[in-house]
Parts: sequence; structure tokens; C-alpha cells
Amino acid sequence: MVDAPVRSDELVLLETFNDATQAYMARGLLDTNGIPSVMVDVAMATSGLGDAVGGVKLKVRAGDLAAAKALLADPMAFEDMNWNEQDW
Repeated sequence: MVDAPVRSDELVLLETFNDATQAYMARGLLDTNGIPSVMVDVAMATSGLGDAVGGVKLKVRAGDLAAAKALLADPMAFEDMNWNEQDW
């Protein structure tokens, strides 16, 4: 059987983080650049059960996946971000 194609608005896994702080930083970078994201298993990871659930998962829409990967792979992306203007 062939898998159905992924819709562009379907949430897909971008990256898994062992540290919730790193996941929040990545999410802030994505949001600043207009890429909405969702964090999964944050409560479990911050309660000390991160290993049990496989860390914090950061998901984006399938249509944003390539841009999100490129942004997180850019070593200068975090340098250019103005952390004082973030709405945490």
C-alpha cells in the first residue's frame, strides 16, 4: 500500500531537542521569521521525563519544513536575532 501524500498544512517533525530551552530558542527564531511552530512533550521534558518521551519535538507545517530546516542550519540566524524584542 502506498502512503498518502503529505498535505502542506500537515504538521511534521522538524527537530527533537533534549533541552526545552533549546527548543524554545528554535521556536522563537522560527516565529520571528514568520514560520509558525508547535512544541510537543514540553511538560514531560521539563518534569524530568524527557528521555522517556524522546525529548521536546518541534513541529512545523510540511510546506514550511524546507525553510525551517534552512533557518535552523544557518549558524548566523541566532546571531542576527534581537532577543530583547521577543514576546516570551
